[in-house]
Amino acid sequence: MLTLEKTLSGHSSAVSSVHFSPDGRFIGSSSNDKTVRIWDVNEGRYVSTLVGHALGISDMAWSPDSQMIATCSDDKTVKLFDVHNGEEIHSFEGHTDFVMCVDYNQKNQTLVTGSFDRTVRIWDVNKRRCIHRIQAHMDNVVSSHFNYEGNRLVTAGFDGYIRIWDVDNGNLVNDFVVANQATPVCFARWSPNGQYILVGSFDGSWKLLKSDTGKVSKQYNGHLFNSYCIYSSFFLGGDSKKIISGSADNTVCVWDLNSKTLLQKLEGHEDVVVAVDSHPSRGLIASGALEKDKTVKLWSQKTN
Repeated sequence: MLTLEKTLSGHSSAVSSVHFSPDGRFIGSSSNDKTVRIWDVNEGRYVSTLVGHALGISDMAWSPDSQMIATCSDDKTVKLFDVHNGEEIHSFEGHTDFVMCVDYNQKNQTLVTGSFDRTVRIWDVNKRRCIHRIQAHMDNVVSSHFNYEGNRLVTAGFDGYIRIWDVDNGNLVNDFVVANQATPVCFARWSPNGQYILVGSFDGSWKLLKSDTGKVSKQYNGHLFNSYCIYSSFFLGGDSKKIISGSADNTVCVWDLNSKTLLQKLEGHEDVVVAVDSHPSRGLIASGALEKDKTVKLWSQKTN
């Protein structure tokens, strides 16, 4: 069972995303207050703040070596920061509307971003330039995620589609309608083995799709979207694989991945929980909530 371990306070506005560093030492939280705050996982203490955006930050992502953080914002920019000194390394420009999502390729120095301008851009971090501009969806792009191998990209849009792209050439590999074209898709994430894609849509469910066919393998219910773009993640802590997600009823939901049983609803936040993430090696998850709450909470897996 998961129990509340720590509450991390400091943001002055809604928390938009939470992400553990790949080395497991830190957690980063982005916020509508235009900042990213970095916290020490073991001690639960505040470490530093990254500042530079003119408007709220929608998402953040760690580099594979945990030394840099990429951020995206309503100010239409994507920024790269040095974690240790907090300095802005570079600002990537080109999107023409809010940038909603960012992911760092864990196999090479590329970033992907998705925007309300309906495009996805892949950026070369070392060369500081856009290498692929993809007219990805017919509506807002709200989620983008590299697979573990780093050669495929999944994107989700309010047009009802998820699409899979070849990272090297930017070509479309496959696409699926999740519910129907009138139902926006708000989140898509590869499973660790790349065989499935976890997808959330405003039909009110999480679906685990086969990545090669788009066929629904499993479906998870018990949470609320209420038209919020809510994160989900795979959680490997404890004696079984799990799915975790935020919910508009101010809880964190935990399902058994295989049986689809809703195991827990973690209570403690005072507003919609939009952000969740799982620790890369420990039985620990993080969650973040909107304006009436503004906190990040760490939940730990208790073993008998």
